[in-house]
Amino acid sequence: MAKESPAAPESAGATPALTDKASGRPARPSDDQTAKESPLIGGRPVEINHFRQVGVSIMPGTGYRILVPYQEVMPCGDSSGNASKRVCTHILPFFLDLQLSYGFHPRLDFIVDLRFAVQRDPAASPDSHEFALAPGVRYWLDQGVALKFYVTGQAIYDYTDYIQVSKSDFALRNADGLMYDAIKNVGFFFQVGWTMGFARWYRLEFDTGLGVQVRFP
Repeated sequence: MAKESPAAPESAGATPALTDKASGRPARPSDDQTAKESPLIGGRPVEINHFRQVGVSIMPGTGYRILVPYQEVMPCGDSSGNASKRVCTHILPFFLDLQLSYGFHPRLDFIVDLRFAVQRDPAASPDSHEFALAPGVRYWLDQGVALKFYVTGQAIYDYTDYIQVSKSDFALRNADGLMYDAIKNVGFFFQVGWTMGFARWYRLEFDTGLGVQVRFP
């Protein structure tokens, strides 16, 4: 009777293939094994989300504004030159948004926006520029990817010296954007937003901008 030839020994550097005991097919790597094989930065797996990172961003932008005063014959800076038109429309002054953020959850950031208008506001007093503070949260629709969509919900406190109305205004804001994280600590984003105010007068603003964010650590 012919003897069975002994199995060839595995080479010293070869890794034995894993098989599923039930099907006999090659087993898929576990999540832990996949994580270990992910790219490393400084010896650690790349973290694509912003969890526990502090972010600082800057975004220039502009937009369009509609103002409806609660009283007639009230100056609101209409683009047609009629200073006291019942409904005023004009280009939103060019602005810079500075933002501080902190990722307290893989899908949620706490954010605070500071808006500084570079151009004079046509509805404001001659020496006044828009200044607003907008705390809120940002929700990431995508997770674990470099290119991801987000939405924000914010409350706005506006302290701009407008003519014949209160200096203090309150508003609600939503911004929808797309961010690309080029590396773990730097991202580039595009967003569009809308703001609805109701204290001084009814105002509706639409704005858009391009920005960059730097995060630590």
